[in-house]
Amino acid sequence: MDLMNKYPRLSDLKKPASRRIPKFVFAYLDSGTGHDRAKDENRAFLDSIELTPQFMRGRVDPDLTTKLGKKTFKAPFGAAPIGLSSLIWPGAESIIGRAAKRHGFPYTLSTVAGESIEMIAESAGEMGWFQLYAPRDRDLMRDLLRRAKGCGYTTLVVTADVPSPSRRERMRIAGAPLGSRGNSAFSPRVIWQSMLRPEWAVRTLLNGGARFRNMEPYAKNNGTMGITKFIGDQLNGSLDWDYLAEIRAEWDGEIYLKGVLHGQDAARAIKLGVDGIVVSNHGGRQLDAAPPPLAQLSAIRAAVGKDVPLIVDSGIMSGLDIVRVLSAGADFALVGRGFMYAVAALGNKGGEHAASILLEEVCDVMAQLGLSSIDEVKRLGNG
Repeated sequence: MDLMNKYPRLSDLKKPASRRIPKFVFAYLDSGTGHDRAKDENRAFLDSIELTPQFMRGRVDPDLTTKLGKKTFKAPFGAAPIGLSSLIWPGAESIIGRAAKRHGFPYTLSTVAGESIEMIAESAGEMGWFQLYAPRDRDLMRDLLRRAKGCGYTTLVVTADVPSPSRRERMRIAGAPLGSRGNSAFSPRVIWQSMLRPEWAVRTLLNGGARFRNMEPYAKNNGTMGITKFIGDQLNGSLDWDYLAEIRAEWDGEIYLKGVLHGQDAARAIKLGVDGIVVSNHGGRQLDAAPPPLAQLSAIRAAVGKDVPLIVDSGIMSGLDIVRVLSAGADFALVGRGFMYAVAALGNKGGEHAASILLEEVCDVMAQLGLSSIDEVKRLGNG
């Protein structure tokens, strides 16, 4: 059966994904924190946005070309950074990166991804963005940026909203390894869950296990738990305004600050030299009382002005959601879990299928609304 007929929506891929990867891995992908209230509120806020069509406009052929900052993309969305993507499905970063390159939208590589800056420069090409968790060691930060520059990355996404690890209760219940705060990486429960997903287990073993290839050159030892501890020591709670200024001084490309929910923070970041803001609550994974990004968007827009690029992520699962986000005042959207459900469910075909779904849906929604350009979508919120 044709994939688009079998799985016409990203949400259709969630159950197949859960059947192909271990329970603890699916919990890592799917869960929020606390009682998943923030995650659920993200979805509820998106669903509350209605779009009123106007008809009698003749044939509409939507053009998805989108200008963001200094660049122009072929779509109004990109792939959000996901840590440990290759644990969810081996090679996920390159799978999504290739789809991004083919369709002309950005793919954001996480500092704690399984694949490296250099590997994604090959697969995503000029569509590659690099997401930075600011390490405590400034020399390490400078070397990560040096590597990214050397590979041709021109856009840096600095994540602000992880001052410390969140509790991720669903992950604990599922038995997910959480370093010194949780279960052993090789607990009998983890091994048993892995054995129940033999294709995932074999591919993961062939891929070298749960790798952190960006950070491995800096770790003092090579064991999985050793590097996990090293990453925990380096990447939690280091970022402040002075450090952000240092990063700005080191990076001569565009910088987007990700995880902002307060207008004052957004305005201060722009004054400091950041080029744009990613309005996000980390997919509901950090603070269960955090508001949905879209609930904060108008206040952030008022604080930074009309010309500052605002990107929204957290909970976006369809082309309709992307149009909703743009109509609410955003300039661009990032999709995280949706791409990963697709790759976990479909492997090498997942990135392309997810991209095709989103592109078709955005075009369809725009046609239903009688809109031929992304600028017209953005003007919906202005009446």
